Amino acid sequence: MQDKWTAPKQFDHDQITTLAQSLGLAPLIVAILMNRGLTTAEQIRDFLAVDLSDLTTPDHFHDLDKAVARIEQALENNEKIVIYGDYDADGVTSVAILVDAFSTLGVDVDYYVPSRFTDGYGPNLARYQELVEQGTQLLITVDNGITGVAEVAYAQAQGMDVIITDHHDLPEQLPQAYAIVHPRHPKSTCDFGFFSGAGVAFYLAWGLLGELPSESLDLAMIGTVGDVMPLVADNRVIVAAGLQQLQGDPRLGLAALAEQAKIDLTKVTARDLAFSLIPRLNSLGRVGSARPAVALLTTFAESEAKKIAQEVEQVNQQRQTLVQAVLSQATEQIETGSRPAALVVAGVDWAEGVLGIVASRLVDTYHCPTLVLSIDQKTGVAKGSGRSVGEFDLFKALDRYREHFQKFGGHAGAVGLSLAPTEIAGLRTHLVAQAQSQLSAITATAGLVADYRLSASELAALTPETVIQLEQVLGPFGEKNPQPLFELIDLPWQQWQAIGQTQQTLKGTLTNQIEAVAFREGDQAAKLRQAGQQLAILGTLGTNTWRGKTKLQITVCGAHPTGTDLAQTTKASSLSATTPKVTKKGSQTTTPVSPVATPTAEPASARSVTASANPTVKVNPDAIANFATAQWRWPQQDFQVIDCRHQRLGPKMLQHPWSYICFDQRLGQRLQQQHQQVRFILHPDQLLPNMAATVFIDLPSSVDQLQTYLKILQTPRLYLLFYTSQQRQEQLRLQIPQLRALLKEIYRQPEIKRPQLSRFADHCQLTTAQLDFGIRVFSELNFVKMDKERLVANRQAEKQPLTASATFQRQQAMQLAYQQLALGSLQQVDAFIKQA
Repeated sequence: MQDKWTAPKQFDHDQITTLAQSLGLAPLIVAILMNRGLTTAEQIRDFLAVDLSDLTTPDHFHDLDKAVARIEQALENNEKIVIYGDYDADGVTSVAILVDAFSTLGVDVDYYVPSRFTDGYGPNLARYQELVEQGTQLLITVDNGITGVAEVAYAQAQGMDVIITDHHDLPEQLPQAYAIVHPRHPKSTCDFGFFSGAGVAFYLAWGLLGELPSESLDLAMIGTVGDVMPLVADNRVIVAAGLQQLQGDPRLGLAALAEQAKIDLTKVTARDLAFSLIPRLNSLGRVGSARPAVALLTTFAESEAKKIAQEVEQVNQQRQTLVQAVLSQATEQIETGSRPAALVVAGVDWAEGVLGIVASRLVDTYHCPTLVLSIDQKTGVAKGSGRSVGEFDLFKALDRYREHFQKFGGHAGAVGLSLAPTEIAGLRTHLVAQAQSQLSAITATAGLVADYRLSASELAALTPETVIQLEQVLGPFGEKNPQPLFELIDLPWQQWQAIGQTQQTLKGTLTNQIEAVAFREGDQAAKLRQAGQQLAILGTLGTNTWRGKTKLQITVCGAHPTGTDLAQTTKASSLSATTPKVTKKGSQTTTPVSPVATPTAEPASARSVTASANPTVKVNPDAIANFATAQWRWPQQDFQVIDCRHQRLGPKMLQHPWSYICFDQRLGQRLQQQHQQVRFILHPDQLLPNMAATVFIDLPSSVDQLQTYLKILQTPRLYLLFYTSQQRQEQLRLQIPQLRALLKEIYRQPEIKRPQLSRFADHCQLTTAQLDFGIRVFSELNFVKMDKERLVANRQAEKQPLTASATFQRQQAMQLAYQQLALGSLQQVDAFIKQA
């Protein structure tokens, strides 16, 4: 867990709001994109556009037309064609893409997936010799080949033409192959050059078939995510389209693998691929042969898919055991408490297949370039994998030591190599020197960059639906388009603890709906508990569903104690902070800006009501004679109840050492920021005994919440304000006939574009809050579908009553509570609570 990061940039709130309104996006999303350097509407539109028609076309790839012509010649002459792949997820998906393409043409081709253990990384001369002896006339490499100068020269001399398709960094000397299809070839005209091996194979298939091979988008996506390619430009389009395909119509092999991994493909994300499906595909090559992965990805037999997927799951469990064993031994070699510039660790007969994973784990811990090597006692060769950090180019740094390697390849972020064990000490000296001379590159992004600082009120306002919206608009997330990192400063964390069988997972609790988690960081619990509320947290937002209940979950990647005053820090960076605006007369007013909701044009009356919804005026709580009162008798306490429901909460009432109960977490945290001398209660566990008075500030969403407090309160006096926001009142006024009429109106439209939703609400004589509520209900019932661009009716949906929607059920309960608690007499309120 890191203890340093870069704070988010500061932008003018008006600029963010104006840009958000012009794009029809939430201000929070625009603020994140601006923090990432996209500051104009055109830049943001270009980034968010995900359209297959925007993909680079095959004619921009060097030699692709030449490669297609040679393949067509081989097909006409019935020549023997072999695809030569690689043993990782990018390699096996690359092979599968071309197998699918040839199958579409009615041709069965053979393929060879090299062994990590006997063949090593990249072209292998002995294997090329075998292929020549077997009569291969055309060899197509995928995800490798660009470093095979000697191997390709041998093959071409023997009459076996070689077509190289690769994406790894270009060496100074290129092989003399029949054709080299590479996006960064000097003669390539690709505007974007950082495709995966599967991405390049996808383009060869496109050229060969004469049309975009849409059925292979899922495979190109897996290769792109698996090889940690930047998810921008063409890769963003490929991954977004591949996810859509996987969610709607998965191939048999991936469906079977997802079943083993317990992944719901209808909701799958790029992160699910990176942390669940792809490691399983990689495990085959790490432990044994990766060839079954190609069979899994290309089979049309469900029984075969399930059988291979079960085998993959067993191998993956073996892989996990090997990782832990090597990591433990590697860690023992590192001096405790050291801050190395670079790491080179080596062991005898370590499991070669997991060295890259161990290198990544060590990078996470020590934040420096790392090489992990295994010395094979039988061959006397040390093989290894390396991982980089920040902007340190590991390939370039080691390329200067190339003459000492027996094999070497990779790119800026990851390398594979082999060398004599006697060279390891020199390699360590070389890498440490390279790292020390480029410390600024290593720390450039090792210290993470926060995208946005969330205030307590903004965090409380977030919902699982908001998190999903972030993924839908900004995703897919991955390299160069990471999940947004949110900074949380000095929030009232209730608990930090180590959990799990091995106590390696850190869990934090902010509220009963918001929790935090950090894997392999359980030992940090005591330090965070000690920091109390003086704590800065950096993390990503997600959700966690357990036993049918979904909570907001923060995955923590950074933390450090602070002495910062919350009021000073949140106002500087929070979109929800009120922004001064000068009126015509020169006086200042303040207008709250919602960081979450998509901006919509509101009538002036609605805006004025929203602005005044912040409860700030006029009640003197000591003037009890001015208000209705009643005596409530409860088993443990008699209460004097004062009715302030038609008043607004004012500063005089907040001068007392009372309990102020808020059912709405967002409202409570906002008030806590404004009135730090007062203790606001957001959960019954926070109650203190024997308080002089208790104030119920807002309306509960159900009577059960109110009962819970009344059964344990120890206070003689209750003040009932039961504040209800304008938005909630609008929602509660929405009745079943209006919802039915709204649904009928939606069904009359071919589609409704997002920027038109505000006008559509006016057309239906609804507020935007009421329209949003109706869409949530209809989405739960599958009556409508909403994406980043439009709302459309699902005319194939099964008929269901509105009461089948959980959102609608909650609204009904809230309506009942509002009618009885906000509008009834004090005696009626007392009776209603006791009878409920």
